[in-house]
Amino acid sequence: MDIADLHFEHIYNKKVLQKLTNLYGYLHQYHLELEFSSQSMLDLMEKMNKKQRRGEVVMVVPDKQNQIWLHTKAFYPNGVYRLMTGGLDPGEKPDAALKREVREETGFKVDIDRCLAAITYTLRANEQVQPFVSYVFLTKRTKTQPQPLDTSENITGFQAVPVAALAEVASALRSLEGDFADWGRFRAVAHEVVHELLQA
Repeated sequence: MDIADLHFEHIYNKKVLQKLTNLYGYLHQYHLELEFSSQSMLDLMEKMNKKQRRGEVVMVVPDKQNQIWLHTKAFYPNGVYRLMTGGLDPGEKPDAALKREVREETGFKVDIDRCLAAITYTLRANEQVQPFVSYVFLTKRTKTQPQPLDTSENITGFQAVPVAALAEVASALRSLEGDFADWGRFRAVAHEVVHELLQA
């Protein structure tokens, strides 16, 4: 990452990575450069800037059969389900954000199994360039059905799928067209990483 950004450096640095490694074992690191042109991604990057948000947690939450919970929202294209993600507030610890976001979006109080990966991005849109990080966490298995506590998330459904199906989910996201095409490319990455790491 060659972009100087204090908001990003507060949540992604050697100290944060070392602490996650000490607590949850080795985490894989990935980096991607993505360029966007759609209005939806321009709006998302503007929203990130306003909130000083430079990162998120990706919630890999298994059910009691070890299938992974996906969700959909009211404004997603029809039939699109994906891994849950939640914003990392400025200075917030990734593992604390994970537990908070899982609670808000599913009602589950979870224990963390592993921090699977840190995926960093350089996001480019027109003249905007900014860094972003996704911390990917695997939790312990859950025993009940998810029930969102935060209604503002507009979650309209859940489904649990085997790890192998995440490759199909990623492919479906990458095949989205129109204003969702850039969003789909961005969102597909975490599914590909989780599929790779959990299928190994």
